[in-house]
Amino acid sequence: MSKKVLFSMPYPPIIVSDLDQFLEQLREHGLEPIVSETCGRRMTEDELIQAWTDVYAHICGADPMTERAISSSETLKIISRIGIGSDSVDIQAATKKRVAVCVTPGAGAEAVAEHTFAMILALSRRIVEQNNLVKGGNYGKKVAGYSLYGKTLGIIGLGNIGKRLVLNAAGFDMRILAYDPYYQDESFAKKNNVIYCDLDTIYRESDYISVHLPLTDETRGMISANEMSVMKNSAQIINCARGGIIDEVALYHAVKNGSISGAALDVFAEEPVNMENPLLTLDRIIVSPHNAGTSVEGKNKVVGMAVQNVIDVYEGRCPRGLLNPEVMSLHH
Repeated sequence: MSKKVLFSMPYPPIIVSDLDQFLEQLREHGLEPIVSETCGRRMTEDELIQAWTDVYAHICGADPMTERAISSSETLKIISRIGIGSDSVDIQAATKKRVAVCVTPGAGAEAVAEHTFAMILALSRRIVEQNNLVKGGNYGKKVAGYSLYGKTLGIIGLGNIGKRLVLNAAGFDMRILAYDPYYQDESFAKKNNVIYCDLDTIYRESDYISVHLPLTDETRGMISANEMSVMKNSAQIINCARGGIIDEVALYHAVKNGSISGAALDVFAEEPVNMENPLLTLDRIIVSPHNAGTSVEGKNKVVGMAVQNVIDVYEGRCPRGLLNPEVMSLHH
């Protein structure tokens, strides 16, 4: 009997134009793909428990893969996350249950970096405000944004996405500052005129601060009132990484009071975002719905890697982005 592979993407299957090819790829390797009816939203913990009664692998988004859910299944052996985030998965519980947990490092970097730079441009040149003015009948009213040329871009986290952002900014003659707590790629920095520095320098000198770190105990709330207080009044913050890294209450007050100029957010501490969140009331904060990686090309790449990760584990190979490699010896 074929082993079942459940798909539960947090977006409609139509967004993944190569989905049929990926499903066939799984079949060719002796696996039985099942596309969940919940595609387009995240599954609940109870839905996961119900779905995992006979599922071997789950290709998924940020569904709440708790200890309770993981411990409930006797068949689940692979969790293959679409994207690089893993904060929705209890990895310790998965390891104890001998479930391999994989992510897709680098697969969506181009799409996320592109979205990030698009938000920098839209925020800086006040595109959303201008759009709303014209459509509201205020064609004659003008708003002045900031030009990017010659400005300083501070990147917090110079991994795959951060590096792509550097390349996107190359045509704007920007000064690039970078901080990375995990690894400094001196060769890349030298080739692309990136200056590694500490966080305080980024906060004090940057015109644009873009965050590209995972959400951990160390990064939660790392940009708060103290950090914003030393930024330029013209500074703008962009977060296409994870909600919770930026203190949302502090951000609201900093933008509202003019301590900083604005912010662009693709992620929130609570998702879906609470419509009562005061950040949504400010014109100088533009938002998108955790959508930075959602280009057609980006989704095909990231889902394709998630599929390959399942096949690799099933056939005894170590996949890319395996977060608990100690379980591999237990699969075969």
